Amino acid sequence: MVSRKKQAYIALLASWLMLSSAIASCTKTEPSGNAQPKAIPPAVVASSAASKDLGIQRWTTVLKGESMQGLTFTNDGKLLYRNNVLLKEIPVSYVSNGNVTYAQRLIVSNPSPSGRFNVIRACESPTNETGLCWAVFLLDRQSGTIEKISIAKYGGQEWVEWSADERYAVFAESMEGVSWFVVLDVQTKETRMFEQTAATADLASFKWIDDRTFVANMLCGDRTDCPKSQFRGNISQLFTKSL
Repeated sequence: MVSRKKQAYIALLASWLMLSSAIASCTKTEPSGNAQPKAIPPAVVASSAASKDLGIQRWTTVLKGESMQGLTFTNDGKLLYRNNVLLKEIPVSYVSNGNVTYAQRLIVSNPSPSGRFNVIRACESPTNETGLCWAVFLLDRQSGTIEKISIAKYGGQEWVEWSADERYAVFAESMEGVSWFVVLDVQTKETRMFEQTAATADLASFKWIDDRTFVANMLCGDRTDCPKSQFRGNISQLFTKSL
């Protein structure tokens, strides 16, 4: 039989092993301050960024050989609407030696409230990893026509808001912690840009005050150099102001 002394020793040893295991477990789940964080896979980063980037709309990607809502992007690079050719070719960018890069991918906005208009961005590459979406077009489904429009330097974000009468379309561009709102006059195809905001605009907060005035909150965070918490844009004043 095992002596009481030996039993006590075994019990003490078992307790010590259980305590050591618990400490080791805590050590594994709480890395020290000097430990380097694990790299997050790019797909996870993209998903996280998209969820935080409130207000960015879900535009539809159309690759060559695909169709959506009456639009067809043919394998040879044409854009058709209801089988009528809108664009025989879709140039996206030009270089000084005369070479032209043609669209490999289109990104189509949701229709305007009446269903008449779509905004289409043409991209150099079939994926997001390379190339830019420099060229932007306005599709008029009623007339069956399309026109190239100028939206900021890089074509704006995948976001557009329409005035109630669809006379104006408001776009946004963000870069290095600030934003710009760009307004397109749908009738004249003229675009004008408001002065940059104090910080990145929270596009999810965009709201029409009336058919020519809108407001949007700023994502200032802890910045002390961000005095304005809200941007207010007056489209009528923007287009009557001399350039």
